[in-house]
Amino acid sequence: MGFSSDVKAVTKTADASAVVGRTRLQGLYFTNSGTGSSFTLKDGTTSSGTGRLTIYTPASAGGADIIMPNDGILFENGIYVDVADANVTSVTLLFCGGAAA
Repeated sequence: MGFSSDVKAVTKTADASAVVGRTRLQGLYFTNSGTGSSFTLKDGTTSSGTGRLTIYTPASAGGADIIMPNDGILFENGIYVDVADANVTSVTLLFCGGAAA
């Protein structure tokens, strides 16, 4: 059995460039405090990138994972994690292509 590409992971705990270069988001895992919040994944390596995916967290402490269907979400210029506030405590991205920042 062969693999078409290696899946890599990177974790961020605040606003930051997470992946540089063309990449496909395959899945993610996030943790949050007891207050509802959100984070947005942007195409690019700065906060001015185009939002591709916004996740709203529940108003209870915990974590959740999301697996992207089919080929995932294409980010042409990398992925920037933009968290709304400190209630999002970590975001882990699973991706193919590009490199962790």
